[in-house]
Amino acid sequence: MVNPAASDASISEVKSLGGKLGPLLGGGFFRPLARPSAAVYIDCADRLVEAADEGGQIAHAEARVLIREVLLQHPDVQLEEDEGGQFRDLNQRASQFFNKLIEVHWLEPRRVSLDENYVLIAPALHQLLRLLRELAENRPAELKDFSATLRSLCRDLLTEGVLDPAKLGPEEMRQTMKDLLERAGRAGDQMHAVEALVLQQANAQRNSVTAQETLQRFLVEFHMGEHMVCYDALKEAGLLPRLNQARSVAQEALYDPFTKQRLAEGLAKHLDLTATAAYGEAERWLLRLDKLLAAIPVKQRLIDGRMAEFSRLSAARYNYQTEMRGRRPEQVKAYLDEAARLHGGRSFADLADEPGMPLLSPACEMYFGVDSLSRPRRARAAVDLSFAATTSDGDAEGAKNEIRRRNLNVLTPQRAVRFIERHLPAKGTRISTEQLHVRLEDDLLDLLAVLAFDRGSATESHRPVRWRVQAVRADLGLEPARIPRDPEADRLVERFTIERIS
Repeated sequence: MVNPAASDASISEVKSLGGKLGPLLGGGFFRPLARPSAAVYIDCADRLVEAADEGGQIAHAEARVLIREVLLQHPDVQLEEDEGGQFRDLNQRASQFFNKLIEVHWLEPRRVSLDENYVLIAPALHQLLRLLRELAENRPAELKDFSATLRSLCRDLLTEGVLDPAKLGPEEMRQTMKDLLERAGRAGDQMHAVEALVLQQANAQRNSVTAQETLQRFLVEFHMGEHMVCYDALKEAGLLPRLNQARSVAQEALYDPFTKQRLAEGLAKHLDLTATAAYGEAERWLLRLDKLLAAIPVKQRLIDGRMAEFSRLSAARYNYQTEMRGRRPEQVKAYLDEAARLHGGRSFADLADEPGMPLLSPACEMYFGVDSLSRPRRARAAVDLSFAATTSDGDAEGAKNEIRRRNLNVLTPQRAVRFIERHLPAKGTRISTEQLHVRLEDDLLDLLAVLAFDRGSATESHRPVRWRVQAVRADLGLEPARIPRDPEADRLVERFTIERIS
């Protein structure tokens, strides 16, 4: 059992990560990375480190020249006033920027003599640049070492007596734990890199242009990627069961007070800690090893989910590109882009005689912006269907005559059936307006009733009568001048054919 008072004492004696970074944070060491000109700071530091001699120093004049060259490579970066943004002379800007690097302790001034002034590259800057290079560089080839790292970690943890306090001295226990923690942390970082590569593949798949590109990335590139190295190592090499066994060894050491005591002795001597603080630090080391080993299977399950999500994304993307979108919109877009390139700035009236632009509409109008949106429906005003008598209320005979007169012009299915039975007596017969030659107004109204309805009941047997109207305009709609017109009751009617189907 851990004494609570001892734990509080260890917390007060062992500094946290923020406490250890306190001098750098107070001196503004990381402040340049949060400024809009962060890229200029990083490039300046990179060039200065490369140009420094073996002792990590560089002359003042040479440093200013390098900073000036970096500023020339970033002409679009807006510098603030304390960085030399108020100066138009590039040399003045470089000098001001040089002073800022000294102010944030990336460079340390060193005077050799009255005429020789140098600056030293801060040791922390080397570590910062190494971290930034690891973040910037995508090195998937390093994932090939994942299997070897994890296999050696399992082998050492499963070796008999690897953390036995009776076999290891304090310093040997500390070095063993440090080596195990470093390898477990490296394996965890490699798993994070695998997840990052899978996410990169998913983002690239979302931006695929063609269905062929989608299939190429899904069937070939994704399964040949470096991220599959770690995945195959866990799946095929049988490392997951061995990893669980290795974690059980780390848990046994975590709950073994003698192991923690032996590790605490090594930490106390190496880090110059008190016995209580060293014991708390030893417990944190063992707990961290257990968490690092437990995180690898969890991250593997997350990667499984990412890969399944990539498969669903690829299937949905391919379905959209082939079935929903297809090639037709791409062809239309390519045609319109080419037309815009060839005929940009000209009116539609000027394109009638151009090759490849036969306009089917004499006038057209393009809508864009708010005008292209669907307009809201407007409710139609109510229609007054009440009968307005033309005669006085007392003249009943006149009202009946008015009703009869109006019924003569009403288009009803019975009227259409009467016309069909008169001109098309049998099923399957056809007749065209070219052969009808309607002369009376009443017959013309019967013909209009046929056009208004497609079925009705016979007057005698009440059996259903059906017919179909086929207009010539359906075939010649784009060439209205070629549509024939037939005279019917002193009117011209576009030709159509009536066919009785029952």
